[in-house]
Amino acid sequence: MYARKYSWWSRFFLQSRRRRRRVLARGVEPDEIFMDAAVVSRDPIGAIEGKIERPLARFSSFAFLACVGFGIVYLGVRGFALQVASGADLFSKSQENRFASRTLYAPRGILRDRNGEALVENVPVYGLLFDRTSFLEGKGDLNVLKTRLSEILGEPAGALTDLGFPEDGDVRKLPNRIFITRDMPLERMVVLAPHLDTLHGIEIFESFRRTYRDPRAFSHVLGYVGKVSPEEAAANTSLKTEETVGKGGIELFYDDALRGAGGEKIIETDSRGIETNYRLTREPASGDSLVLTLDGALQETAYRTIDRYSMHGHGASAVVLDVKNGAVRALVSYPSFENGRLGQGLSADQFQTLLRDPLTPFFNRAIAGEFPSGSTIKPLIATAALEEHIIDPAKKIYDPGYIDIPNPYRPGESTRFPDWRPQGWVDMYDAIAYSANVYFYIIGGGYQDQKGLGISTIVRHARAFGLGERLGIDLPGEKAGLVPDPEWKKTAEPEDPIWRIGDTYHVSIGQGGVKTTPLQMAALTAAIANGGTLWKPYLMEGRYDSEGKLLESRSPEAIRTDLADQKSLKIVRQGMRETVLRGTARLLQNVPVAVAAKTGTAQHAPGKPPHAWVVAFAPAENPEIAVVVMVEQAGEGATVAVPITDEILRSYFSKNQEASIKN
Repeated sequence: MYARKYSWWSRFFLQSRRRRRRVLARGVEPDEIFMDAAVVSRDPIGAIEGKIERPLARFSSFAFLACVGFGIVYLGVRGFALQVASGADLFSKSQENRFASRTLYAPRGILRDRNGEALVENVPVYGLLFDRTSFLEGKGDLNVLKTRLSEILGEPAGALTDLGFPEDGDVRKLPNRIFITRDMPLERMVVLAPHLDTLHGIEIFESFRRTYRDPRAFSHVLGYVGKVSPEEAAANTSLKTEETVGKGGIELFYDDALRGAGGEKIIETDSRGIETNYRLTREPASGDSLVLTLDGALQETAYRTIDRYSMHGHGASAVVLDVKNGAVRALVSYPSFENGRLGQGLSADQFQTLLRDPLTPFFNRAIAGEFPSGSTIKPLIATAALEEHIIDPAKKIYDPGYIDIPNPYRPGESTRFPDWRPQGWVDMYDAIAYSANVYFYIIGGGYQDQKGLGISTIVRHARAFGLGERLGIDLPGEKAGLVPDPEWKKTAEPEDPIWRIGDTYHVSIGQGGVKTTPLQMAALTAAIANGGTLWKPYLMEGRYDSEGKLLESRSPEAIRTDLADQKSLKIVRQGMRETVLRGTARLLQNVPVAVAAKTGTAQHAPGKPPHAWVVAFAPAENPEIAVVVMVEQAGEGATVAVPITDEILRSYFSKNQEASIKN
């Protein structure tokens, strides 16, 4: 019956299974054996096993083997793909996700005046930037980010648009990095920091803010700093867009020395992008520090005095030079601007307001303002006349208040060249002291039996004393000015290209196309004071590394020497001294040392007030400094420019007398 009911392979399977059960039974508990026996006795042919255990066993064994096989194959294929086909790419991505490079900004060098007083220093600050790469990896929403930042920082969302964030939220329009602020208050940083893990693409960085001793008095000479522009980055590939660079003045001229070199650290972040560790790979190197020739206190006095006398309605400038070497003790341009604010960043509207100011506060009048010199050129004309031996300084010329020149083309008609008042009989000393135009018309262009210099000789002497050329001061933007001559007139006035004697007369009193900078007039005055040496003006006295080691020391540089005979210069200096004793600059007698000076009133446009000039040096017998003050459209030099010069000189010599007493 057994044989008839089961096939041979079924009997083999059952017998094998019973043998396995007997073997297993040897290792189990007795009660399990009895229970199994009882079940078998009730179902001798294994009905339970046959109907339940046997089909499950066949299916389970097959499924198990299939799953194991499939898993081995899948893991092998996947492992190959990960390790061989995509291994390098995935490894790179994992490293990028875990590590990132961060720039460590180097502090710029310190600027000090000649007395060691700090004019510019660095203050550690926190900044905020947007990184497009991090933002894209975090799959953020730009509009949501702008809203969140506005809420946290308390700034309107429109302010972020002004920084370059597109209004439509199109990330493709963004540069890779946008600096939201470079000077974030500590309290805002504390508020923002806990939210960084949800603000994808936003990073806080440490930097430095430049702080200036007087944000207005030093602006044009020290300059200011700002972020790298696209044009600057294109011109200098070593610059990074996040760096701070010089934008004007000393900050720009010596930017390579002041900037230093940034460092780098590699940061490790967790899965949320929060920094957990870092490794310093390159230390930041501080920029070199500079000691300048400026006298900080004198600079501030000059600026504040101009500010008070100009009544905010006139442009003005002042330059003080050491006559013995050309060192700049003060250099002021008015009006000014707050260079510290520019370094922190201005909105587009704020910047445009400054640009639209009719008094052009960004314009450095001291080195780039080209103005008619007026009568301040007369000491130069007198020097040239003495050098060319065309007149004895004691010879008197009659000045009725004008000079008439007959018109060769219209008999009976003449052209009148006026003086500012009738002077009577004047010699060279009188002519300088009282600023007699007629005297200088005649020695410049000639009249009747008195020979004049002529325009070519005037031009030669003027250029020898530094007019019509850049002097090479270590500031950007210096202009050359102009000494007109017949060739210039052909180009400048094609409708009347012929040079006439009247043109020479005008040049002889600093008009008729003459253009000078206050710096040039200061250098010219210093050359007369020091005996005939034209020094190259300079501001940088020494360069030091971060440890205080001297790297470079500036030596004075003479542009030209022996410009005139000492006898000629002594006569001219005496004429300038007479200007203070009995002439147009008598107010300068208040200075505690003897002063020599020359005033000037320069016409520049019909219907507008003239520019007011003063050039001076002191002490008169042993000169130390030359001072030039120019106030635009302020009237006579004696009225406005002389009081400013008086305060500058008194400030300098009062301070130096106190120092001498202490020593």
